[in-house]
Amino acid sequence: MSDFKTFKLLFYINRAKKTKKGFCSIIMRITINGQASTLRINKSVKPAVWNSSLGYCKAKTEEHELINTQIDAFKARAYRKYSEIVAFHDEIDPQMLKEAILGINSAKAHTIVNVWIDYNDGVKKLIGKEKSYTTWQKSNTCLNYFKEFLEYQYQKKDLSMKVLRPKHVSDFELFLKLNKECGYNTTTKYLQNFKKITNIGLRNNWLKINPFIDFKLKLKEVDRPFLSEEELQRIINKDISIQRLRLVRDIFVFSCFTGLAYSDIKKLKRSEIEKTPDGMLWVRTRRKKTNTVTHVPILDVPMKIIKQYVELDRLNPDDTILPVISNQKTNSYLKEISDICGIDKNITFHIARHTFATTITLMNGISIESVSKMLGHKDIRTTQHYAKIVDRKIGAEMSSISAKLNTVF
Repeated sequence: MSDFKTFKLLFYINRAKKTKKGFCSIIMRITINGQASTLRINKSVKPAVWNSSLGYCKAKTEEHELINTQIDAFKARAYRKYSEIVAFHDEIDPQMLKEAILGINSAKAHTIVNVWIDYNDGVKKLIGKEKSYTTWQKSNTCLNYFKEFLEYQYQKKDLSMKVLRPKHVSDFELFLKLNKECGYNTTTKYLQNFKKITNIGLRNNWLKINPFIDFKLKLKEVDRPFLSEEELQRIINKDISIQRLRLVRDIFVFSCFTGLAYSDIKKLKRSEIEKTPDGMLWVRTRRKKTNTVTHVPILDVPMKIIKQYVELDRLNPDDTILPVISNQKTNSYLKEISDICGIDKNITFHIARHTFATTITLMNGISIESVSKMLGHKDIRTTQHYAKIVDRKIGAEMSSISAKLNTVF
């Protein structure tokens, strides 16, 4: 980092170039670490009234006193801008300071917010290719929380990369838990987003100390809610007269029997449904969230749902299959559906995917390897969470049977 002692200012007049009336321009020379740059202050004087040793006019008139005041103002601005730049940059040169004095923002500071904005912009451009809208949305939400945190904790709008320390991470973690009322896993996911930004700083050498060095961002295993066979049957058989609720019920049930996430059903096209030589139709697509391939056979229940809304043979390859409404409205209507079906669970659309993994597949003897492939999981360990749920259910049922058998034998 630049040493403040290497920063010097010198005011002089350009005696080599005089106007017809004998005036010389006043120049400010900026020197930092042996490098120099000059800046005209748009004032000129005759050589006779200039004190070279002091860098001021010999204040003989009111006009000369005003010029001296303007020199002081330039000097004060130069020192102030130098202090601002040195707070955000490890390397400073005279040109950077000159542009800052002139109000030219050519040197973008390596700050957390600036780097995070650039990162989010990059993610946004890749939506639909390598990234999902949800990934961008979560990172953007975390950035907004971080900006709120800076205002609340430090009364700042941004923070230099180079001053970031583990204490800032600890304070942000506390802010998320107390001020934003985030649970453990939600807080951990936000900190994982934050860590991506600090890793950018470390890779570019903008950040000297890893602020996450003592943090283990491990998620706690949580139970994944799902519908039992009886609950799912209740939803399927319910006579729903309201069209909007009937549509959401059908899309939800389609997910329960295919394991496709909301975003994957919304984008599902005719070209992604293929028929195998044995006549069975399959969904062959890539998950929007992870870009992994997923192949799922279309059973009778989801096939009936498709036929209610489209005729596959009449669709173009890029036509979507089902009329999916917004995720927010879908989850809102699912709450109504759970009420009218008498199901005492907080049903969200993602429960359908959990139901496919447990009630539809694992509990019916489908191997965990097959389930993992159909769900499009990158790591089978993700699928094993569902297997543990099934194991607990089997254990509970066997305990119940054991109690009955003890009364007989």
